[in-house]
Amino acid sequence: MPLFTFRGVPEEKVQEYFKKVGEIAQLVNADVKQFVFWCEDTKLIGNGYDKDAIYVSIEWKGRPLKQEVVTMHIQEFFGSLSKHIYVKFTEINSFLYINGDVID
Repeated sequence: MPLFTFRGVPEEKVQEYFKKVGEIAQLVNADVKQFVFWCEDTKLIGNGYDKDAIYVSIEWKGRPLKQEVVTMHIQEFFGSLSKHIYVKFTEINSFLYINGDVID
């Protein structure tokens, strides 16, 4: 179950990107119904950082050969919003529970 969390992106843009979830599912060979998108309203604070930076965190069952493909998909879509897009992948293999049940 890929969980995407977006920071520094207006909710409307995340909603627009969610319409492309079918493309992403095909890229990583996953069921489109398994994707979850979170949109967090945050503000970047830091010396020397661009204020328009975007941070995308993806938690999923490990797909190391698909990380670059997904990163480029995100970059292509959000590239007009920011020149600084950070994408972080975290493997959650058997460490995610929904309603008390482990997701395999």
